[in-house]
Amino acid sequence: MMRVKNLFTIDSENISVKLFAIATPIIVQNLVQYLQLQVDMAMLGHYNPVFLSAVGNVIFPYSILYTFISSLSTGTTVLIAHSIGARAIRTARRFSEVSFFYNILISVFFFLFLCLFSGTIMSMMGTSSDIGNYGSRFMGILSYSFLFEGIEFSIVAILLGIGKTRAIMYAAILRTTINIVLDWILIYGKLGFPEMGIDGAALATTIANGAAAVYFLVFLICNNKLPFKPSLAGIFKPKWAIEKSNIIVGLPFGFETMLWSFGQLILVRLINGFDPYSAGLFVLVARIQAVSVYFYSGLARGTMTLVGNKMGEGKSSEAIKIGLLSLKYALALCLVAAIFFILIPGKILGIFTTDTNIIKETIPLMFLVAVNVFPVSVNVVIGSVIRGMKDTKWMFYTQSFGTIYIIAMSAILLFVFHFKLAGVFIAIMTDETIRAILNFYRFYKGKNPFRRTHKRLSEVIRDFQE
Repeated sequence: MMRVKNLFTIDSENISVKLFAIATPIIVQNLVQYLQLQVDMAMLGHYNPVFLSAVGNVIFPYSILYTFISSLSTGTTVLIAHSIGARAIRTARRFSEVSFFYNILISVFFFLFLCLFSGTIMSMMGTSSDIGNYGSRFMGILSYSFLFEGIEFSIVAILLGIGKTRAIMYAAILRTTINIVLDWILIYGKLGFPEMGIDGAALATTIANGAAAVYFLVFLICNNKLPFKPSLAGIFKPKWAIEKSNIIVGLPFGFETMLWSFGQLILVRLINGFDPYSAGLFVLVARIQAVSVYFYSGLARGTMTLVGNKMGEGKSSEAIKIGLLSLKYALALCLVAAIFFILIPGKILGIFTTDTNIIKETIPLMFLVAVNVFPVSVNVVIGSVIRGMKDTKWMFYTQSFGTIYIIAMSAILLFVFHFKLAGVFIAIMTDETIRAILNFYRFYKGKNPFRRTHKRLSEVIRDFQE
């Protein structure tokens, strides 16, 4: 058996260059998208504090559907990465073509669902009448973004699978710039436009998402340096057997992320029952924590691509070493983030609110967040390695446990022990820690199953080669 010290003997300099070449544009994308969301929240919060809770209640049901399409695209990314590693370019193209067709079909269905049932969804969230009304309006307009998501996710899956991610970064910068400018114009009624408030924020986000989708399409059509491009004829030949492979790999990840989003939705529902206006604070603190997550989630996406390539080449041991190297970088980033969260929590919170009472009440939560970033990083990075090795079911199993645990523990700490929001974040922290231990154990002790996974995937790729 490979000794632990030998796991770090990989040519780390060479791998680091490749890893950061893929990860850096994704990190930038994550940060500018984070900026987009926070500007939305900040402008709406200063315009009317009720809007903060309304948007907070919309985020989680929207995310459940959003992550479903994302999961199918993740399956496509993994299969393309494995195919590229195995030098099966035609197979990679077919995975992308079929993904295009089904992603667009599903995104149109989700648009209709959110557009028609936004009011019902807000009622199920247990919101007060004013928050529910604002949230319903926001969701109804935002639902039009799904008309673009199928196109965007399909192209992003291709770019991630082949390791060309700069276009993803440029699209994010374009989206965020348009969104921020339109937020200022439409929320407050600048440059002769009507003052639209929360409706303006939703419209600004939808227009920005549409612009990003157009950019991706133009990039795909005009770029001649990609190893393959999906053809229009191939897109309209959506062979179910190929999409089934995308689903087999991606759907467990979809269920995993949907379970996470469902758990967050239930948490917001519980918080609304305890204190309706605490939902906005919960989202605020969670989004501040997301700053660090966006850094190492970019590393994780890059790691998944490299791991997929190595598995396609039949080099599972090198894939494991890449995962460990990525985790070292992620933990270093977490240490920096934790120092900021501990030393200047008030200043960080002051970016988003000027209410001294809110800042004073929320500062203790920042210390819990500082601890929580470490197990979260293990789950994000090691989880991506496991998915890159096509063992997506394991992550679904641990997330299933985590969702049940976090809902039950949060309810107990909220309504039995009256810990308020601190109880929710304690439940989150303990859940992440337990799953981090389980996932790392699976990653290190489960090397042989990963080799069997490579054998099965090689058979799938051979079946679809033309």
